[in-house]
Amino acid sequence: MARPLVLIHGYSATEEAFKPLKDALINRGVTPTTIDVCNYVSLNNEITIKDIAEGLERAFLKHPILNDDNQPFDAIVHSTGMLVLRSWLTNAGVDPDKNYRLKRLKHLVGLAPATWGSPQAHKGRTWLGALVKGNRQFGPDFLNAGDKVLQGLELGSSFTWDLAHADLLGPAPYYDKTPDTPYVAVFIGNMPYEGLSSVANDPGTDGTVRWSGAGLNTRKITIDLTRRPHDQSGKSTSRVAISEWADNRLDIPIIPVDERNHGSLISDPDREMVGYILDFLKIGDQEAKTFDDWLAAARRYGEKGKTKMLVNPGAGAAGIIGDARALLDHFIGRDIGTEMEGWQQFVVHARDERGDGVSDYMIEVLTEKDNTWTPFEEMYVDVHAYGPDPSFRCFQIRLPKGILAGSVPLRVRIHASTGTELMAYQGYGDTEQQLTATSVPVELDLGPINKPGSSLFHPFTTTLIEIILNREPLPFDNVSRILQIV
Repeated sequence: MARPLVLIHGYSATEEAFKPLKDALINRGVTPTTIDVCNYVSLNNEITIKDIAEGLERAFLKHPILNDDNQPFDAIVHSTGMLVLRSWLTNAGVDPDKNYRLKRLKHLVGLAPATWGSPQAHKGRTWLGALVKGNRQFGPDFLNAGDKVLQGLELGSSFTWDLAHADLLGPAPYYDKTPDTPYVAVFIGNMPYEGLSSVANDPGTDGTVRWSGAGLNTRKITIDLTRRPHDQSGKSTSRVAISEWADNRLDIPIIPVDERNHGSLISDPDREMVGYILDFLKIGDQEAKTFDDWLAAARRYGEKGKTKMLVNPGAGAAGIIGDARALLDHFIGRDIGTEMEGWQQFVVHARDERGDGVSDYMIEVLTEKDNTWTPFEEMYVDVHAYGPDPSFRCFQIRLPKGILAGSVPLRVRIHASTGTELMAYQGYGDTEQQLTATSVPVELDLGPINKPGSSLFHPFTTTLIEIILNREPLPFDNVSRILQIV
């Protein structure tokens, strides 16, 4: 019997969204009875993505075939569906080698997955968002926009941060090169929306998700500015360190699909893409391609679509508004239309040594020009602070040509404030610095993690950065004002 194929749609959609792709698969030989399409509630303000994942487990338990914990299956997910399925995997709450859910899921295809959220999510919680995307069925959820789902989808959310630490950055990989974990493939369109919908476009996106925030390849940078950096076992560590690309983890890059956006990727599926999906679902079967062979061929297929993703649209270009900005950039001589290395996203979390978030901070990357350290403006940084907790922030940057060589000297400048004269953050970088509202920032050389052969920049990926500072009562050199023995 062929493996069941489970399709999971995205935020605010229904099972109807998958009809064109389902028909395309059936027309290419997939047995209709093996395809199960999920339909879940996302437009309810009290429902979370983890809740939806629990709903998926309940649906499996009541399914005539998938109720067997040993029954293997494949999955194709669109947009938020990726977070639902990854949450289902991690909700098991056990180590990967004991997680039977990982062994059951044989192939996972992400179509424009919201792996790291969407720049549109925080807009969806507004009244306008409720009118555009909200539930219009009269009842208890009328005009609900799905606040908690959107909160998980917001750029830099604590939800996607924690999820990545569980399945992408944990000591044992959830997605490795063995048959005991799923093979994963990610396809994404290379163009944003057109027409009236283009007003919502952000640069470097398919209209809804960022190209740099779709793949599952990720690393983590730790910048420890505490007095004595150490790990959980108490062993001394470097002030700045970056995790390596682990040899045993599966390579899960994005495969661009030409002339498709977030919606048309599934409403008008590219015939070649469908063929690659069908070949992917056979990996591991007898006489099928190996994953490495399939990925090499898929990368070649994606080269055509990738070309358009390497064109610099100009700073701030987005939709109709972006066209006006691009025109202005053209007249003032900015570098529009030139090829770049691509896009990269950084999700930053600043915390103190006790694990509490630092909500008021600044991070700036500097480069050396004419023997002077100046802001590295060529990267065109776009910043979003996570609404519920601004200690989490998401930075999207454009990677200029040549930056991947690791030969560009870089420093990081960090500043933070507690908002009170009773407490201050202390940073130990190249120099010791008490951080207050009026002090100078602390600086640290990024040379150890950005050098020839080991660049911290990697196009079309998301990198996590954790900044750790000491939080101390003032004054540092005497009895504090918040507690005295009398």
